[in-house]
Amino acid sequence: MLGFLLFAAVLVAALLCVARYTGLAVRKDVSHGVSLALTWGFVAVLLLLWWVATRGERIEDRMIAPLILPNPFEVLQAFPKLHFEQALVRSALTSFVRVTIGFSLAAMVAVPLGVCMAAFPPVASFFRPLSLASAYVPIIVFIPLTLAWWGASETQKIGFLFIACFVALLPLVIKSVSDVVPAFLDVARTKGATHWQLVRHVLFPVAAADIWDHLRGVYGIGWGWIILAEVVNAQQGLGYLISVSERRGHTSSIFAIIIVIVAIAIACDRAWRWGGKNLFPYRRAT
Repeated sequence: MLGFLLFAAVLVAALLCVARYTGLAVRKDVSHGVSLALTWGFVAVLLLLWWVATRGERIEDRMIAPLILPNPFEVLQAFPKLHFEQALVRSALTSFVRVTIGFSLAAMVAVPLGVCMAAFPPVASFFRPLSLASAYVPIIVFIPLTLAWWGASETQKIGFLFIACFVALLPLVIKSVSDVVPAFLDVARTKGATHWQLVRHVLFPVAAADIWDHLRGVYGIGWGWIILAEVVNAQQGLGYLISVSERRGHTSSIFAIIIVIVAIAIACDRAWRWGGKNLFPYRRAT
């Protein structure tokens, strides 16, 4: 604990010194090249520190034991074994399908419900207990509940991901629609718009871009919960592979699977961003 506090203090002090004495301007944009260089610079520093902390042929020569933190080359060597002996690609596809189905079901319910709750106060009052429960009940408690409801089945895993994505998405949709400037509604009313037209042609279209961003974020949350969803009685999936590797003490395999999850999440996030740029081109400049 003392070591962590010392590390945190040094890190914060270093950040403050950089911000104070290097002339950084508040909210001043940097070029794409500089931004990319800084990003890859962080990755290079991280890999260098990782290699330094784990170098050495013998365990006694290393700063950190391989059971805690394997060498980067040991992580790379774990990929072929995971692929040929434990069906890494098939497990990744299985996890992708589970996350996508659970998220899609959650979006199908949370988006229209959130729009109606933000637009119509009686609907918001009726479903207020649901929104309060989703805000304060820890998601992890739904693991034993979904097991009791559906058993250790595929439905249980998708059901848990549905609940996790739903409780994260609903308040975000409500806020996006509630933040629509009232002036838009006033103008539409002067044109004779009905209440349903206000929802269909004003509230939802204006909030759609923000809702899309929230969908993108919640999809990433789904990838965060996939490990819990697949930890119980799963035969495939990245969470299942992590559980097996943990029981066997293969820490390098766990790091390799984490890298796969991060790679998939980055690819999906890029796809979401590409979709947002094409669906809402007016936001490209922002």
